[in-house]
Amino acid sequence: MIKNNQAPDIIYTQQFRIANGERYLQYTERKEAINPSPEDVEITNKNFQQDPDLPENFEGYLGYTDRKAATKMEDDLDKKLKGDYPTFSQGVYELSEEQHQQLINNLKEAQTNKSMLWAGVISFSPEFLTKAGLYDPKTKKVNQKLIKKAIQDAMPNFLANEGLDNQETFWWGDIHLNTDHVHVHLAISQRHNTRPLKNGVPKGMFKNKSIRLFKSQIHHELENKKSRSRMIEIEKALDATKKKLTNGLTNDVTIQQKNYLQQIANALPDYKDKRKWRSSNHSVDFKEAKQLTDQLVNSLLQTSLNNEYLEYINLLKAKDAINRKKYGQKIKDTVNPADKKLREYLANRIYDLLRDNEEQYQKNNSSNKKRDLMAQIKSQGLTENKKLLNLEKERLKKLDPKSKEAKRLKMQIGLRKYYIRQINLDAQKESLDMRIVQLQGAPSTNLNQFFLHSLNEQKELIQLRKLPRYRLTQNPKLMQRFNVLKNRYMDVNKVPINLVTTKSVLARKKQLAAEIAMIQSNTDDPSISLVIPNPNSDYRIMNATAYYKNLEDILDAKLQIHKNNQAYQNDLARRNELNRPLFTDLKKKYEFAQNSELIDTELEHQLTYINNNQKKYQKNSKYQGIINSNLSRLLGQINQDGRKRVLALRKHLNDEDDIEREDRELEREEIYER
Repeated sequence: MIKNNQAPDIIYTQQFRIANGERYLQYTERKEAINPSPEDVEITNKNFQQDPDLPENFEGYLGYTDRKAATKMEDDLDKKLKGDYPTFSQGVYELSEEQHQQLINNLKEAQTNKSMLWAGVISFSPEFLTKAGLYDPKTKKVNQKLIKKAIQDAMPNFLANEGLDNQETFWWGDIHLNTDHVHVHLAISQRHNTRPLKNGVPKGMFKNKSIRLFKSQIHHELENKKSRSRMIEIEKALDATKKKLTNGLTNDVTIQQKNYLQQIANALPDYKDKRKWRSSNHSVDFKEAKQLTDQLVNSLLQTSLNNEYLEYINLLKAKDAINRKKYGQKIKDTVNPADKKLREYLANRIYDLLRDNEEQYQKNNSSNKKRDLMAQIKSQGLTENKKLLNLEKERLKKLDPKSKEAKRLKMQIGLRKYYIRQINLDAQKESLDMRIVQLQGAPSTNLNQFFLHSLNEQKELIQLRKLPRYRLTQNPKLMQRFNVLKNRYMDVNKVPINLVTTKSVLARKKQLAAEIAMIQSNTDDPSISLVIPNPNSDYRIMNATAYYKNLEDILDAKLQIHKNNQAYQNDLARRNELNRPLFTDLKKKYEFAQNSELIDTELEHQLTYINNNQKKYQKNSKYQGIINSNLSRLLGQINQDGRKRVLALRKHLNDEDDIEREDRELEREEIYER
């Protein structure tokens, strides 16, 4: 049993079952409150919905149903409001004989249609009703009218939150005075069910949020002005303290904190729309500025704004204490979420400050010049930049590397390459986005989710590639993630031999093995055509298997060539002797990688060979079963549905080969500058 001083002001519990006509109505209107028999109530523990804010051990608090009591007609009701029954409903304080009969008819119809009946109990603590002026402990008199009015006002929203706000729904209530805790029996049902069905039965459970809002509205209607004014005072004090924190954000800051502001300004991305400078921005290029801002906010709250901050936290705790007294001990703590929101709010005020005073916090002159030059390069477009890039590279060869002109031209070439690289990466991202949209439109399966995860990781890699090199080198965790993804999704065909390592090959082959294993084990998946390399192939899964094997062979050949180059640096003849057949094989495998029909032709030859061998040895019973088994296994992988026009897994940018070449060159040179 919970002690009275721990009891919430209002409790709401309910049970639900298929409606059984008049029985429950008779129970709620009875003159003697007794325990109903199982036949009358037909309620099991399975259908019991406890108040979401009650502690686990609060059931004993509801033992009032064991005591005798009686409903009571109100003596001081206006004659216009008087009725024949103590039962009330929407807009009616006491039902007339005619209204009572209509309620019975509604219940019979609900029973015939097997609609749901929700039998709820609203229980009030005596302390709450006494403080609110609704209960006199000496005379035991209760202001039933105000309680009924509060419930009537709260019911429309309660029903609406559960999708019961329609003409089929009806409800009634009876105030019972048979315990120390005044309580209201509340029943809700429908003539014809409009609730979603589960296993052929209307959904019974209500949302905890609906119940909390219902209690909150009733409490607000009934509590006295003094109690209500305390909560209003806290809310006003919270707003005032928040303003103090905002106003003191940049006053009396230390030199270290001023440096933070400059660092944040330097780290902020140069967005065209500066409104993107927000704590809700989780993009990779905003991460550094966000971390610096969080550090500054934390520093301010621990120093110059500490008094206001502690006041704010204490007000939140006081607010939680009042709400727990009202609604129960399980009310969630709001201090931590509110603290997080406060920090985000202060961070946004810092971004506003930097945006409004952008000139004051601009980067040095060199950065400004670079920014202006980059704007000019962007305005020239892709085709013009490719042309100028080649001209400037030829000019650079003729200049003294130590001259100012050479240094200026080198920076300009670097920015052009950076721009071309960004365009190329954006095109790759667009291609990935198209494939992600296609997969998201297909049913969610293991194969579907596996490739969605893979595509999103490739998008993450593109975002990391778009960062200047120094941003990666300054952040070890970011650099580590970049290297992991770079190896996992290495372009097998385009990666230069001198960048192939044992570690990168193992990482790439591991990913390729996972992809083909997923494809081979989900051949009937609805998304299979969206993920196999050559969906137009008549051999589909067999083609995919051969395609992946071809990629692995390319990696092995490149790695071996790289090892030969290192082992025989001083023996050109031996190196060429070993590498020549590997390069010949690579050329053939490149053709297979770019032309799925070559793979199909090879598969046809293999199947023809197997078929001929089956005929050759069909008289030999020793081999008959083995050959039939192998042939059936291979033929079973061939898709006989014909060619279908679907988007291929890999969308090659045929007209961007020169951009890819510059991209790889840039990665080797690492020309990004601060």
